[in-house]
Amino acid sequence: MDPTGVPPPGNGVSDEALGARGTTPAGASRPAPPKPSFRRAFASRPFLLLWASQLVSQSGDYVFDVALLWLVFSTTGSALAVSVVVTAAIVPTVVLGPVLGVYVDRWPRRAILLGTNVLEGVLVAGLSALVLTHGADLALIVGVVFALGVGGQLVRVTSTALVPQTVGREDLTTANSLVSFSASTNQVAGLAIGGVVVALVGPTIPIAYDALSFFAAAAIVARVSAEVGRPEADATIGRFADQFREGLRYVRSQRLLLELIAIGLVTNFAGNAAFALWAPYAGSVLHGGAATYGFLGAMIALGAIVGAVLVGKVEIRGSAGRVVFAGLLGFGAGVLALGLTRSIPLALAESFAVGFVSSVINIPLFSAVQAKVPARLMGRVLSVLLGLLLAAAPFGAFFAGELALAVSIPFVYLVAGVLVLATGALGLVVLGEVRRLTYCAGGRSPSPDRAAAGPS
Repeated sequence: MDPTGVPPPGNGVSDEALGARGTTPAGASRPAPPKPSFRRAFASRPFLLLWASQLVSQSGDYVFDVALLWLVFSTTGSALAVSVVVTAAIVPTVVLGPVLGVYVDRWPRRAILLGTNVLEGVLVAGLSALVLTHGADLALIVGVVFALGVGGQLVRVTSTALVPQTVGREDLTTANSLVSFSASTNQVAGLAIGGVVVALVGPTIPIAYDALSFFAAAAIVARVSAEVGRPEADATIGRFADQFREGLRYVRSQRLLLELIAIGLVTNFAGNAAFALWAPYAGSVLHGGAATYGFLGAMIALGAIVGAVLVGKVEIRGSAGRVVFAGLLGFGAGVLALGLTRSIPLALAESFAVGFVSSVINIPLFSAVQAKVPARLMGRVLSVLLGLLLAAAPFGAFFAGELALAVSIPFVYLVAGVLVLATGALGLVVLGEVRRLTYCAGGRSPSPDRAAAGPS
């Protein structure tokens, strides 16, 4: 039996049982799974377009983050104000995420991506006009960021649920590595260039660019076949409340997912406490400016790029759990080191390490979940899982500002690093399902649109 206890998608037969009931005769050795292949993932036109739309959209997101958070910090001078804005971006994932997942399973996923990108583009374009006319106060910014958080959560769950419908299970790790690679590449360019642009011309132009990136992403999604991401027949039948409860029951019944949530609650509380203070850390602790803030974020992304390439090329399916715990310990050590650092070059190196281990944690974790969760439940399970993983994140972001005021910004980083290290060490001992986590190649997503999602 699969040690995770999570049934694989499709017929509900375990990977081991396939040896006796599938095409391989009992007692015979099964053929070696195909090696990870970036080329094979890109051969799927729907995945290529999905990846390209994310690439374009995220190119504006990171520039927007630099511009908006530095605008808030420079106009208020308050670390607490920055943490409030960051909290507003996270809250929708926790509060609305599980509800949105029902619609990800009920509605055509292509249409969700198309409509959400257009609406986000309109919203950011309006904010850009208000910033230009000095009409954007803190309350308005918080409201816009909250709305963008809703859209971002909807896009995140929908695109993640679409990945296993566009590539085979043997390519999930590779596909997720490519998604992580593009996001991190955008982060490098967006934060580094964004920091310089904000320093030179202010926040208006970067925010306007983000609006254009949403419209461009929608145009790319429009080229995906309408057959890709159509809901399964039974996903559109029944009451909303019943379908919502079905997703919750599935998560509650899986020991692996419960253990992942326990890890995520602590880790995301600590991680968001640290990253909510990124701009104040750059300005008040390292005595840098907007460019320093941007380059710190860029180094995190550069580390994530290297991690994504490595994870995408190395066979880790048989040791995914151990890889995740190694990443957790490395993440905690990196955040702790940042709290002890006052040198910009050293902080840049530590940021690179934090980004690297982030890929080591996230890519195998989500690849395993995609491989094991039934396609018809993917939206609900992913949204509930993300919502619970991030349930403590808004509190971490908010109280980081309070703790920084009461003690210091470096103290927040020290506490956050110790929390993650303790979680990783304790988890290795008591969280056996995550420690033994593996997933096998072979098979495809059972979605009926899989044939339409193949290369064209």
